[in-house]
Amino acid sequence: MKLVTAGQMREADARAAAAGVSTADLMEAAGLAVARELLAAYPAAEHVVVLCGRGNNGGDGYVAGAELLRRGRKVSLYEPEGADRTAGDVAAARAAFVAAGGTSTELARLEPQDLAAERTVVLDALFGTGLNRPLEGALADLVEDVNAAPSPVVAVDVPSGLNADLAEPIGPHVRADLTVELAACKPAGLFFPNRGAYGRSVLADIGLPAQILEAVSSAEVLTEARVRPHLPRTAPDAHKYTAGTVAVVAGSGPYLGAAELACRAAWRGGAGLVTLVAEQRFAGAWPETVFAKHDPATWPPDDLQPRRAGAMVIGPGLAHEALAALPEMLEWAPGPVVLDATALAADALHRSAARLREITAVLTPHAGEAARLLAAGHGEVERVTEGEADEHARSSTPDRASGSNGDAAALVRRDPLTAARLLAQRYSSIVVLKGPATIICEPGGQLAVSTRGTPALASGGTGDVLAGLLGALLASPGGAEHAFHRVCLGVWLHGHAGELTAAEVGRSLVASDVVRQLPHAIAHLEAADTKW
Repeated sequence: MKLVTAGQMREADARAAAAGVSTADLMEAAGLAVARELLAAYPAAEHVVVLCGRGNNGGDGYVAGAELLRRGRKVSLYEPEGADRTAGDVAAARAAFVAAGGTSTELARLEPQDLAAERTVVLDALFGTGLNRPLEGALADLVEDVNAAPSPVVAVDVPSGLNADLAEPIGPHVRADLTVELAACKPAGLFFPNRGAYGRSVLADIGLPAQILEAVSSAEVLTEARVRPHLPRTAPDAHKYTAGTVAVVAGSGPYLGAAELACRAAWRGGAGLVTLVAEQRFAGAWPETVFAKHDPATWPPDDLQPRRAGAMVIGPGLAHEALAALPEMLEWAPGPVVLDATALAADALHRSAARLREITAVLTPHAGEAARLLAAGHGEVERVTEGEADEHARSSTPDRASGSNGDAAALVRRDPLTAARLLAQRYSSIVVLKGPATIICEPGGQLAVSTRGTPALASGGTGDVLAGLLGALLASPGGAEHAFHRVCLGVWLHGHAGELTAAEVGRSLVASDVVRQLPHAIAHLEAADTKW
């Protein structure tokens, strides 16, 4: 499942045309897919109000309207003034609609009651991925009429009024019940609040060659099939050190539980040995965890050998005083490092900039932590240069050169893909920007988004669980060499475990429940990979 921006979608269309792929055939496939999904979702619909715009999105609407007529539905199609003078694929689609017995009315003559007849569905084909300015005037009023109507709304590709590249609305927009995305996912359909305007979302294959989508975008939406090949395998002759060792530097005072959750998740993630490095441990700590009593403000511990730290997890519940030794911890680290919670401190990370470029490091910020890291210092929030991000990132980045936390927080909310890319570049690390849709991005720009999970994961300690799980996956054989893919796997497993937990206990989920479900999420992938 590829993830593309509006600019990348335009490039894909141009490449397809240059390669001899008929753009008319793509429009026909898109319109037929929309009609098919509309009727699958609303089989009792007798009347469809089709709202067409001037561009290709409107062309998809004409094709869908013709197919709905052929399937015995009444179609009331509304179009812009002068639509009969259009040219190209849209004109051909309009002519085919007329040939199928369809008639059209100007959009200006649409009345709110036209949207409210019994057994009516509204098909929004006004604007697609090309919209980058707010709707105003009559079009804004039309969108509000659509939203106020009692009829369900099906949107073509992107609900009209949204910028396809952004997470926040730019103005009035359609709130759909179903959105039929075409060819590839768009950012607006993944990130809230815009994700909420999509309703249920389905992705339709319209025949755009996969190699073209691969050429225009390296970003993807993770699927089970995509992450399964990266599940670590335990060798028949494995022992605890070859299975992977994790050292967890975490916990202090009232936050000893955070360290315990990270340790338990590392165990359940498949680690062969887990060592907690701390001044004290949680009273109910698992007996399997080795405890190395140590003041993390100094480093290294006397009795922590490198072979017990195939990967390190630093930060859950850690005292801020321990950050003084973070550069020394990173210099000592013999393998990948996961930096979470307290360890996501910009000043300490900047002091370790050279070392971060040498090792495999993973940062796991939530939105607030990401904003603080971006606001710290160098102006990247305002200065997205050529090659640092996609076209949408350059066009949507704030112009002010203040570097304030407010600007950074606005960027994370509005354009989280760009925020993740900037963080990965600035800190030379794989970034896991956590949220309802979690972004995984490495410094070279490779990016993936996981939509697995549940709102019930908005519970204290679930981030500690993710950090420990990532430590285990990076410590296992091949973890450092395939770090990006292992991190994608970890995020996907964590989300799936959250879903399994919510199915069992509902919204009253706690982080310990997620730890308990991690083996089941892993077993699900293992079972799906079984061969005859």
